[in-house]
Amino acid sequence: MAAYIVVGARNFAPESDRDSWSARQALEQFETRLGLVLRQLAHTPYVAGDRFTAADISVTYALQLAQRAARIPLGEVELAYVARTSGRDAYHRAMEACQATKAWVASLSAQ
Repeated sequence: MAAYIVVGARNFAPESDRDSWSARQALEQFETRLGLVLRQLAHTPYVAGDRFTAADISVTYALQLAQRAARIPLGEVELAYVARTSGRDAYHRAMEACQATKAWVASLSAQ
């Protein structure tokens, strides 16, 4: 996932490498994929249409990672989508199933 590369570059790379060619390419790739998601969300409430699916859990996770760890600002559409998906019981159950992710999100919220 491109967001992971951006996270690594922005948080762990030496200062001189944080805006490297690779980091810029990863950010561009993330933004291109985000454009695909936004085009879909312009027509439907969820990635796969009118129903919440595992794809929404994956996309929500990627958007939260980008926002929290890579400090990529999200727009109104993305924020509304994340609120819609992360507020669902199914999303909470998925997050509860992965203790590592749950701990990571809690650590970010504490910062």
